[in-house]
Amino acid sequence: MITDIVLLAQHFEAMQECILNLRLSTTEHPYHLIVVLEEDSLRMSQWLEQNRNVTVVFCKPGTSVAAAYNIGVAAASSPHLVCMREYMYVTDGWLGRLSDCMERHKLAAVVGPVSSGISGVQNTPIISENPRVMQSYSESIGIMRESRSKRVTRVLSHLVMLRKSAFDQLGGFDERFEEESCEDDDLCYRALQEGYELYVAEDCFVRYERKYGKYADDPSLYDEQISTNSRKSFEKWGLDITLALHSWKWAVSVSLCMIVKNEEETLERCLSSVQGCVDEIIIIDTGSTDRTKEIARQFTDRIYDFDWIDDFSAARNFAFQKAKKDYILWLDADDILLPGDADRFLVLKQSLPWHTDAVSMVYNLAFDEFGHVTVSLRRNRLVKRERGFRWIGVVHEYLEVFGAIEYADVCVTHDRKHTQTSRNLHLYEKKEKEGKKFSSRDLYYYANELFDHQQWARSLRKYEQFLEQKDSWIEDIINACGRAADCLHKLGNLMEAKAKALLSFAYQLPRAENCCRLGYYHMEESDYASAAYWYQMAASLEKPQHPQALMQHACWTWLPHIQLSVCYNKLEQNERANHHNEIAATFIPEDSRILSNRAFFQGLGIGASASTT
Repeated sequence: MITDIVLLAQHFEAMQECILNLRLSTTEHPYHLIVVLEEDSLRMSQWLEQNRNVTVVFCKPGTSVAAAYNIGVAAASSPHLVCMREYMYVTDGWLGRLSDCMERHKLAAVVGPVSSGISGVQNTPIISENPRVMQSYSESIGIMRESRSKRVTRVLSHLVMLRKSAFDQLGGFDERFEEESCEDDDLCYRALQEGYELYVAEDCFVRYERKYGKYADDPSLYDEQISTNSRKSFEKWGLDITLALHSWKWAVSVSLCMIVKNEEETLERCLSSVQGCVDEIIIIDTGSTDRTKEIARQFTDRIYDFDWIDDFSAARNFAFQKAKKDYILWLDADDILLPGDADRFLVLKQSLPWHTDAVSMVYNLAFDEFGHVTVSLRRNRLVKRERGFRWIGVVHEYLEVFGAIEYADVCVTHDRKHTQTSRNLHLYEKKEKEGKKFSSRDLYYYANELFDHQQWARSLRKYEQFLEQKDSWIEDIINACGRAADCLHKLGNLMEAKAKALLSFAYQLPRAENCCRLGYYHMEESDYASAAYWYQMAASLEKPQHPQALMQHACWTWLPHIQLSVCYNKLEQNERANHHNEIAATFIPEDSRILSNRAFFQGLGIGASASTT
């Protein structure tokens, strides 16, 4: 299929270079060139008469980019066409890559390349201006990013592919914008309002090099022109459309990806909780022998077998490869979305900031008898499929995510039905016997598995090995200090346990968990004054807003106060003891310990106080 290329030419030398570059770099995809010239461009017109396969159309002197492009598009007939300026230099395969991107995305109205020297998401900085280096760079990203595209809200008009039917329906570029600038943002804004999509073909690189004209000689003039047209845009829309494009939100589709094995007890509950929230469900079965697949078929036909190779990341990455929607949500079979969280997820799904690469959600892991969350952390639960994020680690795997992270108020609730197993511990032990070199993260989670199996001495050794590493995540380091302290405490080394908990403060400001840990150790020694010091510190700390690490909520809320109540009672300061019991009551009002303490203090003639100061 022949593609029409509309070239706005304003300078003779730049036009010559551009057309020569087009001929040398556009050999694999047929095209027809439409050159838009000002009526008094006699020299340029005569030169073009000597060139084959070129149509010349004319505009009045001083015609804006918007109007000139519209004139050129009116002379075009191909379903997809390119509008470009004379200072853009293309590279081999560029036109085919833009066309492929347009073909892949049927709702796309506008597609642009990546380029050097421009603004926004299309910008790809490159240091060298050597044409050979540029071509090599183009070839490399064409291979590494083959068929990759990014849905965006803004595409610049320096070089842009348009779907002609969409362009005509939108009414073309708005010619109220003088000279150049803002005509592209205006078109993109209208396209998004009409439900069209915009894309950047990430495998297509072109070069921006403006060498001629007043804006090349004095870039400050271009800033003035932007200001002029920005005012016109504001008069039209009543808002800054460039800012509106940057902050655009849109509805997205979601694939749920799960790996399962013998989950007949939990799978139906999990899938029922997300029914209506996701657009496809992908189940990877790693060897179930119960009714797991039968239950899964009630919700989806996208069920695949995966031969288990003692590698959780391999299974999860296999699941991600099957996803087809905009974003991927991952859950385990004993996770659910409670009704309120499902509602919040749907709201998020309908209005997600366009640039979001991943969404961090709260993971509620444990609850008290009253249903209050006691342990939680955040995890990147929803990730943009086109980013190609991958899982890493054979066990206790993690999703390597980067870019723009959105923090959502959606919670995933973990409701474990299975009892603790030795599966993960055995995997680590097997890898150790095979001589596998463990990463810092592997050592940390190996230590955690040993801790959970109450193998205190072995666990302590692994935590010590982990703390010797130089590349560990700070949150894991702080938690490892606390858990190593607990191992020492279990082994009867209380002084060393306190030292290990204190070590965490060398890495970062005190956390409530380790302050409470120190308070408890001092209480065991009946050193209530020291214990009160640490619990008072825990009570004074500000609770983190977006914790990525495991958070023991009791340590940040009621636990320091109920322990202070005990400490001050032992120190014969019952007014203060009662005060802290009542503060604890604001968090857990029905707890039996609160009620018992209150009755005790009332028996001493001390009344309840609701003050929390």
